[in-house]
Amino acid sequence: MRIVIRSFAGSCARCRNELAAFGCVKREMLVHAVESPMPAALASRVRATLDAEDQRARPTSWRRRTWIVAALAAAALVLVFVRTRDSATLPELVAGDFRAFDAGTAPLAIESADPKVVEAWFARNGAPFVTRVIDLGMMQYRLVGGSVHRLGAHTSALFAYRGPGDLALVCQMYEGRTADLPPTADLREHDGIAFHVYRVQNLTLVFWQEGDVVCVLASSIPLEEVVQLAFAKAVRIDRSAD
Repeated sequence: MRIVIRSFAGSCARCRNELAAFGCVKREMLVHAVESPMPAALASRVRATLDAEDQRARPTSWRRRTWIVAALAAAALVLVFVRTRDSATLPELVAGDFRAFDAGTAPLAIESADPKVVEAWFARNGAPFVTRVIDLGMMQYRLVGGSVHRLGAHTSALFAYRGPGDLALVCQMYEGRTADLPPTADLREHDGIAFHVYRVQNLTLVFWQEGDVVCVLASSIPLEEVVQLAFAKAVRIDRSAD
């Protein structure tokens, strides 16, 4: 879909500001449309709306046209982001959750340094399995809290730690199978547990199975440190005993 923005040299300051805002939307559309084209139904809706506004030909039609296109284009961007997230792998989703927490854009629902308090909060607030939040103080990581979270198609218990230099360590637990993870060339074994190690840009993610629950640690600290923390946290649970 082609969107043309004309220059209005004699426009008022408000019009110029509106035009600049629309230009930002257009640039975002051009960036994201490369990876995920606008759905045909939405493109048709934009064209139909613009045609209807042209036919009305009112003095305010340009401004109305600008805001209508901007609103619909913003809706298209939301669809692009949702579709991108829906198609992401679990390691990519976990990496995105880590970055959101670390940047402060995904605040925790409960703040507590007490693992039992966080576990009890999970049990009261929708975690569909028994969680296991451990104290990593001996390894210099303090618990800061947690949230019941959506991880793709899974309900996740997410809890976070801060370590030396205030570096973050995020753990998630969800019902699933490590067999559903994408292949990785870095597969470790420790105490009879298989650990699936991934790198997503500068982040390390380590997944392992505990009964019917998958656990994952994510952090930007050195890879081997994340692996050792996963070894320390993991517990072998024999499914046949359930």
